[in-house]
Amino acid sequence: MAHLKIILGAVLSAPPFSPGMAWNWMQQAQGFRRLGHDVIFVEEVDPDWCVDSSGRAAPLHGSANERRFIETIERFGLAGRACQLLRGSTVTAGLDFESLKSEVAKADLLINMSGHIRTGDLLEGPARRVYFDQDPVYTQLWASEYKKDLNFSSHDVFFTVGLNIGTRRSPIPDCGKSWNHALPVVVVDEWPQPPGKNSGYFTTIASWSSYGDLCYQEDWYRSKYEEFQRFAELPRQAGQPLEVLLKSFRADDEGVGALVDGGWRVGQAACVSDLNGYQDYIQRSRAEIGIAKNAYVRGRTGWFSDRAGHYLASGRPVLHQSTDFEHCLPTGEGILTFTDLEEAAAGIEAINSDYERHCREARRFAEEFLDYRKVLPAFLDDCFRSQNGSSANA
Repeated sequence: MAHLKIILGAVLSAPPFSPGMAWNWMQQAQGFRRLGHDVIFVEEVDPDWCVDSSGRAAPLHGSANERRFIETIERFGLAGRACQLLRGSTVTAGLDFESLKSEVAKADLLINMSGHIRTGDLLEGPARRVYFDQDPVYTQLWASEYKKDLNFSSHDVFFTVGLNIGTRRSPIPDCGKSWNHALPVVVVDEWPQPPGKNSGYFTTIASWSSYGDLCYQEDWYRSKYEEFQRFAELPRQAGQPLEVLLKSFRADDEGVGALVDGGWRVGQAACVSDLNGYQDYIQRSRAEIGIAKNAYVRGRTGWFSDRAGHYLASGRPVLHQSTDFEHCLPTGEGILTFTDLEEAAAGIEAINSDYERHCREARRFAEEFLDYRKVLPAFLDDCFRSQNGSSANA
């Protein structure tokens, strides 16, 4: 495809900072740039997000948000090609507002992650505008059942990380949109494989309950909290401890107590609060034990974790809770799936019994299915196809 000017809009610095999400957005940007496209990364910051290093309210300039933003874009070579905009104003970090408007006016494509970009000047400029759903089930039910205005009307093309959304495999409504599907992107050479055997734990990093429960046709679609309770006894069943770093939790939470009683090691995600720490943690892990949101599982969404992509690219096997993505991706080597406690324990045993082979196959899976050279060209083809077209890349 010809050289494109792409605006990539996403949340980067909302507290608490998520290094895994930052890696996700930056690999998108990096991948497009390596393919020869010009990328401008944009974050609109709500004034309520802005805090200083102690967590107290602060202006954008001098805030922890600004510092995280600048550190991240510099780490990935986007200095001069990124803007942090204080929503409702012309205050920026990085590109100034007039320069940003000029770039947006010349853009071929806006990729709007979860509809994050809302400023009219930024939405109206690009020739083609993509709404990229990162929260399948929630996005569709918020719009169709709870009548939340997600500003779909300002977009031309719709993508989701739920590989079954908009198909007969999932009961979730499509909101009258033709949903294209996309896998997470990895830049594999950013994830070196640590040498030698690994004696660490099966680990994961999780948000405990980021969204409220939703009801649709008398069925409830719930958070990750619900699924962790189903698998609280997994360490005991598997005969080895498992570890989860939670982004926020109370020590007296009954759910946390159930995990600890079942043999889980529970820690604060804040201990891997930067890009390098996040990557080091994955490389020190033996494998990932990936628990999905109840909504993703119950909705048979086909959701595939971007965090799992980071483990796989690092040559770390993944044991991923099934969301019914297996019909379009191979499993059993490097990445295994489970639906219940017994299958999860069997998956841990299978990975441990032939660990080095599963490590090799994990890396091979990332190279074959998640590498930016495979995912992004197909993504762009879908972006510029008819709005009523369907996706062929998932």
